[in-house]
Amino acid sequence: MKKSEKSAAVFIVGLLLYGVIEFAIFITGHVGSFNSIRRVIADAPQLVWRSETLAYAATENIQAGELEPLDHETHADLVVYKLATAPDNPPYVYVYKSSGTYFKYRIPRAAWSM
Repeated sequence: MKKSEKSAAVFIVGLLLYGVIEFAIFITGHVGSFNSIRRVIADAPQLVWRSETLAYAATENIQAGELEPLDHETHADLVVYKLATAPDNPPYVYVYKSSGTYFKYRIPRAAWSM
């Protein structure tokens, strides 16, 4: 094998190993590094709610009347919202970004507990 072929093989094996580790983190219900990178790129804050680190889902435009505030024990400077039609334990929570735009978070859950 040439040196370039060995380098390519090591890179591919490393990439596959990273994918397997991220998948294992995902199925156990934790926030992986890929989600953390997406959150940092979107400039969304890290949010711990009900003793769980939430996974960043997206940035959405929502009318303020569709949301209602939720109580939470951390991040006193952030107000956490849920959709007014959502149950008390909502699947998604929202944090205000700017002018009708909100960061959307979800509680990561193991695949078998969804």
